[in-house]
Amino acid sequence: MSDKFEEIQKSLGYNFKDLNLLEVALTHRSYSSEYGLKYCNERMEFLGDSVLSAVVSLFLYKKYCDDNEGKLSQIKAQIVSAKNLSVWAKKIKLHKYILISKSEDLNFARQRESLLCDSFEAVIGAIFLDSDFEKVKEFINNFLNSEQSIELIDYKTSLQELVQAEFQTLPEYRVVKEYGPDHDKKFEVAVFIENKQFGFGRGTSKKEAEQNSAKQAYRKLSK
Repeated sequence: MSDKFEEIQKSLGYNFKDLNLLEVALTHRSYSSEYGLKYCNERMEFLGDSVLSAVVSLFLYKKYCDDNEGKLSQIKAQIVSAKNLSVWAKKIKLHKYILISKSEDLNFARQRESLLCDSFEAVIGAIFLDSDFEKVKEFINNFLNSEQSIELIDYKTSLQELVQAEFQTLPEYRVVKEYGPDHDKKFEVAVFIENKQFGFGRGTSKKEAEQNSAKQAYRKLSK
């Protein structure tokens, strides 16, 4: 375990004073259940989510001086999405170090978007607890500054405008499937126009699934 701690700290670019915090951040609930541990990374993930939100908000506030709250919120939503955070997690090879149960490992859980996202947020929480806001801000800003560009498209709004102009009605979103445990929910949403399906999308939240279904419908109608 000590070798793995050394490796992940190099990937993070941060050395922990208290390695126990790093161990908790890497411990998935399934691993805790399998080995009878009294801790897992969910509380740390909760903290990391809040710290991440504050750092990203500050970064966008300073970078986009002339943009309004609505646009800043859209950019932030894309940055803190499970899809984007899982990409950041893969950049530092976080999947190699997460402690999960044998059964989850066999089910390729290490590649699961939601697990990578949650673990990344837990690591943020651990760094914050081990140091301070400035140090965790530096860690997150390394990822933010490496972004070449952020695609800013609110497909739900774009689809609504297009549908209103073409059909004089509004798109209707329907959840067609919802599955998974409470801590790892998945949603499948279809979007209908005049009772005809035009798009379908999956996501770790209804909002994300709706955006993905709207994206498919918008691209189909734009052709």
